[in-house]
Amino acid sequence: MNSIVGLSLYLVLGTIGGFLGAKLKITGGVLIGAMLIVIFVKIILNVHWEIPKQFSFVLQIFLGIMVGATFQPAMIKILSKVVIPVIISTLVLVGTGILLALIFIKLGILDTGTAYLGTSPGAMSALIVLALDSGTNAALVTAFHFVRVVVIVLTTPFIFKFFFD
Repeated sequence: MNSIVGLSLYLVLGTIGGFLGAKLKITGGVLIGAMLIVIFVKIILNVHWEIPKQFSFVLQIFLGIMVGATFQPAMIKILSKVVIPVIISTLVLVGTGILLALIFIKLGILDTGTAYLGTSPGAMSALIVLALDSGTNAALVTAFHFVRVVVIVLTTPFIFKFFFD
């Protein structure tokens, strides 16, 4: 199938899934809904449609815009008050990701790039774009982060209730 047609179908399916996810009003519902419906249709139809390589470039621009647009100058003042916890949290999360990546590499489960991007903390969308751009196994990176996000979304209400009520 033509990559433009495949991309168009992904966009239509993703939009439908995004709207359904938003309608459910769950955290990350738009992202999870779009992802689930595309995955579901691919499984049911047993198909894989290629996406044009240029789409990754456009996606990275939009992702950069989204991240940049969320920045507010007031964040600098807020971050200066919590700089130590932010640094500690970042080092622990990245360090844990690196440690897991090294274990998966040593066991021969994953290649270096896929292991690092799959176990790295952070925004799933950014890491998937990095996986696509770096030539690592983007499907595995997506699987790692998809499971992580779904588990977080599904367990957060219970964790909040158990620990913070």
